[in-house]
Amino acid sequence: MIMRKGSNLQEFVLFINSRNYYIDLPKFSIFTIYKPGITNLTSLSIEVYFDLVDDDKRYQNTIEFLSNVSKFCNCIINCEFWISNLSNALTKPFLDIIKLQPLERILIDTYTDNYIEKENVEKVIHALEFRSKTLKQLLFRSLDFQLIDLSFISKLEYLENLEFVQCRGFVLQSLFYNKKFNFKQLKLWHDEDYYYDLLKDYGKKLSNIMVVMLNSFCSKSLLKLSLNIITPDSINAVKLCCPYINSLNIKIFSDQSLDLIIPIICHFNLLKTLKIEIYDGVVNIVNLVEILADHLLFVEYLILDFNIDLSSFQYFIINCKANFKKWIIYIDNNNRKDYLLHVNNYQKIHNSLKILGINKFYNRDFDWTNDELEVIGYLKDQGVDIISSDELDINYLS
Repeated sequence: MIMRKGSNLQEFVLFINSRNYYIDLPKFSIFTIYKPGITNLTSLSIEVYFDLVDDDKRYQNTIEFLSNVSKFCNCIINCEFWISNLSNALTKPFLDIIKLQPLERILIDTYTDNYIEKENVEKVIHALEFRSKTLKQLLFRSLDFQLIDLSFISKLEYLENLEFVQCRGFVLQSLFYNKKFNFKQLKLWHDEDYYYDLLKDYGKKLSNIMVVMLNSFCSKSLLKLSLNIITPDSINAVKLCCPYINSLNIKIFSDQSLDLIIPIICHFNLLKTLKIEIYDGVVNIVNLVEILADHLLFVEYLILDFNIDLSSFQYFIINCKANFKKWIIYIDNNNRKDYLLHVNNYQKIHNSLKILGINKFYNRDFDWTNDELEVIGYLKDQGVDIISSDELDINYLS
């Protein structure tokens, strides 16, 4: 690493994925000897994918950096912790960063395989109370919350965005009954494999927990929601608690009650963005697509993140009343021309579509045939641009 006079680091990413091949950082003094150095650091991302210990000389300078960065910086507002094992060597620096920096956004991704790691995670989570006046975004990844008290969330006065992704172990807590939050964005994305494995025995109980959490976390201020525990009760909770929701991302794990769930969603009259994912092999796509076609009205940006057969797609085109502006579809590449012709027919009737996202093989061009290019020409004449579905989806998720 080269530092020189006038160096002004504002973002720093520390990535450690190998115990034997990691090249240690330079001495910490190199970051401070030249002004301003790291003094104006605003964003810090720490990714460690093995058990980091204090006394290993191979990364002694890295430990020194982590231990001192919070003492020399005073304006870190974004911090990400991607840690496979939250050891004691990492916990103390993390606590100092959380307590001493004016963090507005924190992401924590870590596993807890033993008692020490669970204890360290609890310490880090409880330290979040120090950010009650600054924190706006709090994102959790891969955590088990079975023994973690979530009451600290009620002390984060300015929190706008709360996310749980691939997390598990949620239990009923007094917080959910005694506090109503005013988030703008919420993501409750349960650990999918764990949930699906226990769906028959534990699904109803977990659904009840999610409903209680939704009743607490959702309010009139909520605009964007992502949820993968989808039942009539959870969707009705959304309907009652989030009257102004305009963006919804769901993942469906079962065919049960789709005829009840989908119509409720489709009649959220302020909902403009809808993304639907499914768990492979367990959802009747034909049934799902037909229900959507029969009930969609208000959505303008639709993402159907699963392959749709041609006959179902034709049914959708003929029966759907919604006027899409942006639309992502995943189709059979062997029949692209036919799908494009159906989209062309849709546009002739609705005249609303501006961007169409279509799947393609990773890192390859579309390789359109002449017949397909002819239909694409018709669409462009009607004001429709065609891009990669991945590109459009990434823009939606960011």
